[in-house]
Amino acid sequence: MLLFSAALSAQAQQAVYRCGQEYTNAPRDPALCEPLAPQAITVISGTRPTPSPAAAAVPAPLPTAVPRRSTPTEPGAAALELAGQPRTPSVPVRTPDVQQSERDAQARTILMQELDKARAQLAQLVQSYNQGEPEKWAAETRNHQKYLDRVAGMLAAIERTERDIDSLQRELARRPVQTSRSSP
Repeated sequence: MLLFSAALSAQAQQAVYRCGQEYTNAPRDPALCEPLAPQAITVISGTRPTPSPAAAAVPAPLPTAVPRRSTPTEPGAAALELAGQPRTPSVPVRTPDVQQSERDAQARTILMQELDKARAQLAQLVQSYNQGEPEKWAAETRNHQKYLDRVAGMLAAIERTERDIDSLQRELARRPVQTSRSSP
């Protein structure tokens, strides 16, 4: 019986060849391909798709027998099961209000710094743009198209920086302004 099962497993796993960048079990020309050593087969189960809303409305049939363990494998697992909580390996812990307010203040500070940098960059770009007539460089005196390309790039950079400033201002408006809580 053992010999029979070994013969079936050897027959089920065919030889695999590497033909350049292609891996196949049926090469066109086996002389040009390199046979690979047989390896253990690994099966990785995929994720299950979430049911559509229409499928969720139809109740799934209940299994007839559900095997249950008599003892939980993790300490406190029984308490979670009794409380109706799903068992997850890591439950995110909510941070206290003080830590959250510190994070919000730090995020607001970073946004303010980025806004200041963007405004300084915009001022520098506008100054060098010189109302659409920046100074010509030496290489651009002979080739006017280079000059026009550079001017167009400068205008695009100005517009991009203005959009960045607008988005930073919108983000700052979404962030609450921290008020200091002082005890009387």
